[in-house]
Amino acid sequence: MTDQVAAETPKPEPTIQQINISYHPEQDRLLLRVGLSDDTELLLWLTYRITRQLWQLLNGGTYLPTADSIQADVLPEQAVEQFKQEAQAAETLKKMDFATEYQPRKSLRNDGALLAVKLELSGSNVKHLEMVCLEGVSVGINLPPPLVLAVCNLLQISVTKAGWALGAKVAPQPSTNNDGAAAGLAEKNKVVH
Repeated sequence: MTDQVAAETPKPEPTIQQINISYHPEQDRLLLRVGLSDDTELLLWLTYRITRQLWQLLNGGTYLPTADSIQADVLPEQAVEQFKQEAQAAETLKKMDFATEYQPRKSLRNDGALLAVKLELSGSNVKHLEMVCLEGVSVGINLPPPLVLAVCNLLQISVTKAGWALGAKVAPQPSTNNDGAAAGLAEKNKVVH
């Protein structure tokens, strides 16, 4: 008789159940809280620079109306099409629940809130957002189109409370930082999903 080792079926990745973005004046940062289906949560601090970069990465396909949505030099046909897309985005947002208070989870996936210092976005339909943190941890989140729209809406609400301007252009990030705690980012290879 041979011993058979039961093959462990891999656990499915936890899914996002709730997202909250709130402004904390004492930190002058936004706190991104991601509640997951396994009753854990991620906490990430977003600075003004990272928040603007996140907006610029995600907002392109959401068609959320903004003060500078339609430029004066846009052809009328393009303006009408953009208006239709913005109306559809607004209708989708109406169906989402932004009224239910965020429910903290039993445990954190990370030890305290992490400070995001670099963002990378990949994927076509479902976006994959990779956030590199000062602490050397990389946090990956999959964002289907409705979740991208929800995050952009939460960003708009939060930056209004913070008094920040999302439209300001983000300066390119330096490729390396040889001093300080960020220097060890490449050496540490922790990943939180």
